[in-house]
Amino acid sequence: QSQMQELQTGLTSANAGLDQVNNGTDTVNKYLKEMQKSYLGNTFYMPAESIKSASFTPSLDAFMSKDRKITKITVILNSDPSTTESANRIRTITRDVQAKMKNTSLSNAKVAVGGQSSQTADLQKTANGDFIRTVAIMLVGIGLALMVVTRSLVQAITIIGTLSITYLGSLQITRWLSGYLLFQNMLTWNTPFFSFIMLVALGVDYSIFLMMRYRGDAGAIPDVRRRILNSATIIGTVVISAAIILGGTFAALIPSNVLTLIQVAMTVIVGLIILVLTLPIIMSAMVKWTYPYVNDKMYQKSVAEKEKAHPTRRAKNQDNE
Repeated sequence: QSQMQELQTGLTSANAGLDQVNNGTDTVNKYLKEMQKSYLGNTFYMPAESIKSASFTPSLDAFMSKDRKITKITVILNSDPSTTESANRIRTITRDVQAKMKNTSLSNAKVAVGGQSSQTADLQKTANGDFIRTVAIMLVGIGLALMVVTRSLVQAITIIGTLSITYLGSLQITRWLSGYLLFQNMLTWNTPFFSFIMLVALGVDYSIFLMMRYRGDAGAIPDVRRRILNSATIIGTVVISAAIILGGTFAALIPSNVLTLIQVAMTVIVGLIILVLTLPIIMSAMVKWTYPYVNDKMYQKSVAEKEKAHPTRRAKNQDNE
């Protein structure tokens, strides 16, 4: 009889164990169904029962305020936090969080992102806004000054277009050189800003000097081709010398081991080389289009009168040629 009682007790315990297994299976199935319905199933998911459990309360106290209205989520990126890649990831995370919170009970909640990558992203956003504003102000101001100096809207647009193409080309070449020589495939966030200021300022000076010389020789050298060639020869010598000096000055920044200074120096040096080669060629090719009145009869008559009034100057220029 005692053996029968032991057997009956064992069967009862086995049934209780099976009930626990069934309950556990039901819990697992419920968890899997909830996770399947959740959009976070592929990343992170915690069932509601675990969130309400007493063992999870210390974790809530560590990441949430006492009133449970403020929470902090720590995200660790697998990339360098100071790089552009990390800054772009932070922007993506911020957009995703704001999008997921819409049409929920947290739709009116405020989201703030901190950390080194977030600071880099905010700094890039501010710098890009300042850069666009600076570019607009500089181009408008330089365009007005060039129209006054050259007395031609087309000439001013040509110069600004040449400077813009030179700037973009030098940035691309610098990016290639930076990846090949410095093993940095991306430019720093402030390299385009400082490079633009340097290149545009230097290129505009060269353009103004060239066009002032071109206009100054209008009476002495009526032929457009000879005049622009003479102006480019005289001014080009000065500008090439200045470009060599400036290139050497900026080259002194390369051993600084500061990536921004190195990339700015490389951009300016490459840009100066491009400007010295392309600006006189483009301006010489466009001079007939920018000054169409050179073939006008009234203009030729005016030039002839100036030649009669200043014959010695005409002869002197011919002797110099």
